[in-house]
Amino acid sequence: MPIEYGNAEAIAGLLNRIARREGVGDILAQGIRYAANAWGLEELAVHVKDMEPAGYDPRILKGMGLAYATSDRGACHLRTTFYKPELSGMIEPEQIEGKAEMFIDFEDRLTLFDCLILCRFYRDMYGWEALEKTVSAVTGLELDKKALRTIAASVSTLIRGFNIREGLTPQDDRLPKQLHQGLKDSDRVITDEELEFMVKDYYRLRGWDETGTPPD
Repeated sequence: MPIEYGNAEAIAGLLNRIARREGVGDILAQGIRYAANAWGLEELAVHVKDMEPAGYDPRILKGMGLAYATSDRGACHLRTTFYKPELSGMIEPEQIEGKAEMFIDFEDRLTLFDCLILCRFYRDMYGWEALEKTVSAVTGLELDKKALRTIAASVSTLIRGFNIREGLTPQDDRLPKQLHQGLKDSDRVITDEELEFMVKDYYRLRGWDETGTPPD
C-alpha cells in the first residue's frame, strides 16, 4: 500500500512490518542511518547520531543546534529542553557567545532530573533550590547547587567517556548539512562556524579537551 502523508492505515501497516521485521520493515527497524546507507540516501537523511531531530529548528533556536549536536543519544530535544529559555526570552535565540554556559546549567539540572526520575515538564517547578530540598528530604544529604552540579557534571563526563570508548568522535557532535541550509521563507541559518564556536565552548566549560575528550 502506498504511504502518503495522513494515510494512517498505511503508516500503521508499516509500523507493524517494522515490529515484525518483514520486508522493508527489516531495514527500517535498524534506524535511519542504516536505511539511508542501504538505499543510497545518505545525502537526504537528517539525523544526529542516528536520531532524527524534533520540531525545534536550530536555524531559529540556535541553542537547540548545540543541544542536538552534543546530546549523548543524538538529536534529542529532551536532554536539556533548551527550547524553553530561547522561546521564553531568557536568552536570545540568535545569541552564540555565552550560550553554552546557560545550556550547561539546564543540562546539569535535567541530568539530576534523570537521576531522580523526575518529569521534564516539572523543569519550571524544580529549580536548583527545590532540587536541594528534594535531595535533602530523600537522602539526608545537604548539598548546595555547586555540589549538585558537580555530581551532574560527573554523570555527563562518565557518559561521554563511555561513548568515546565505544567509537564516538568529534565529528559526531555536528549537525547534518541540511540544517545548515537557509530556510526557504527566510534567510535564517545556523552556520558551521556558529555551531563550532558553541560546541568548543561547551567542551571548554565541561573541562574536556578540544576534541570533547574528558581528562583521564
